[in-house]
Amino acid sequence: MRKQRIYIDTSVIGGCFDDEFFDFSNQLFNEFIEGSKVAAISDITLRELENAPKKVHSVLDSIPLL
Repeated sequence: MRKQRIYIDTSVIGGCFDDEFFDFSNQLFNEFIEGSKVAAISDITLRELENAPKKVHSVLDSIPLL
């Protein structure tokens, strides 16, 4: 069975730290960690996050690499 690929941008990652989107964003990242969904991140998004705080990088680092 093919896993669903979800394209994420900086707003989805930032949602992990926002009161309004905390539950939704963190649930999505848990699905990435569990392997039920696959995160797709563009090079542009990665460049935008190069100077992001460590807590943002820790969210990205939690995602398994393909």
